[in-house]
Amino acid sequence: MTARKEFNRLTAAEAAAAIAGGELKAADLMASCLDRVADREPFVHAFQRLDADAARAAAERADSSQPKGPLHGVPFVAKDIIDTADFPTGWGSPVHAERRPGRDASCIQLLKDAGAILVGKSVTTEFACFHPGPTANPRNLAHTPGGSSSGSAAAVADFMVPFALGTQTSGSLVRPGAFCGVLAYKPTHGDFDLDGVMGVAASLDTLGGFARSVDDLMLLRRALCPNLGRAHTVSGWRPRIALMRGPHWAEGSMEMRDVCERALAVLADAGAAVGELSTPEIFLDLSARQKIIMTYETARARIFEYRRHRDRISAAFAEIVEAGLATSHDDYASALDAADRARRVHDAQFLEFDVILSPAAAGEAPKGLHATGDPLYSRGWTLLHAPLVSVPAGIGPNGLPLSVQLVGRRNADDVLLQAARWIAPRLDPGLPEPD
Repeated sequence: MTARKEFNRLTAAEAAAAIAGGELKAADLMASCLDRVADREPFVHAFQRLDADAARAAAERADSSQPKGPLHGVPFVAKDIIDTADFPTGWGSPVHAERRPGRDASCIQLLKDAGAILVGKSVTTEFACFHPGPTANPRNLAHTPGGSSSGSAAAVADFMVPFALGTQTSGSLVRPGAFCGVLAYKPTHGDFDLDGVMGVAASLDTLGGFARSVDDLMLLRRALCPNLGRAHTVSGWRPRIALMRGPHWAEGSMEMRDVCERALAVLADAGAAVGELSTPEIFLDLSARQKIIMTYETARARIFEYRRHRDRISAAFAEIVEAGLATSHDDYASALDAADRARRVHDAQFLEFDVILSPAAAGEAPKGLHATGDPLYSRGWTLLHAPLVSVPAGIGPNGLPLSVQLVGRRNADDVLLQAARWIAPRLDPGLPEPD
């Protein structure tokens, strides 16, 4: 077994198996994670709230009890828009900084039922939109970790915890995963329950997570969908993969384009059946449609803060609300209708392929902490309600991660995750250690 100081580097699946097999104490795993937090948190600023004493006590209780589920004794953090009875949930805003939920969100309860231990709350951007918090990218502290699930991605990338919860409305799982060099998973819209999760735009909001192995993402999915049947695997199965450049291909960096094309070639050499898909015409304005729907719904979800606490919200968030208030219902309804039609086209793309490979972000994480990067490369897929996995696939000219985005068919998450499990180790870019 790994030396104690390195227990924090175990994946969730590795840690859970070691605890279940009696090779590792949950208390030792927790101590290793908290040691890492103590060393790195002053620089990374991944946590909004942390209770180390309560986490240690919970790990000791796990060691003295029968295993509760597949994540027994494994630490995690949750984005600070997810309600927790043990911590305030402030939504990234001074308006709600000391808000105390009376109960855990459903996802938190399900993870506790599976034996996982909540360590704390991770930093989110304001109302899970674009105004950033203090979190830095652990790969290079001068660069953004992405957002809005900034702290969750950074905590996993920096080996503070094995997995973390985040959410996505535009690109808030895929982009931080890509920038920080960890796996990010956004399930089919509606697959994970959102009870107790702050709403941004109900037509788009999706709960998901970050981890360092696809097996961890599978464990997370099983914990949050406890009635899932067993996924059927076929020995020797290899995914059929299609590259789709998409409508924004030319707007990204040369390195982004190169990493997607190289990834497809590597996977073909490894035995996958590969091909290319042209971009359907109805996809050309999906990003614009997503913006219309997001701003319209966000304006109504957060109208209280805009009307009653205008002096305590950022100018960036006020602009989103104002754009939504200025959007006509006809334009909103038209965008919803276009999205419905595009989803049917998207479903038909999987007649000959299991997954689509596309860019995860424009390139490396931008320098500076004043913004979180552009979600352009996930807006359309989010609008399509597709399941997504961001997979590290290269290193850019500044030494920061580059990732590809794997896109699945709606309600075929198990196929996507099986494909990601085959793909991810073959694209391992050998990322350098965090700063």
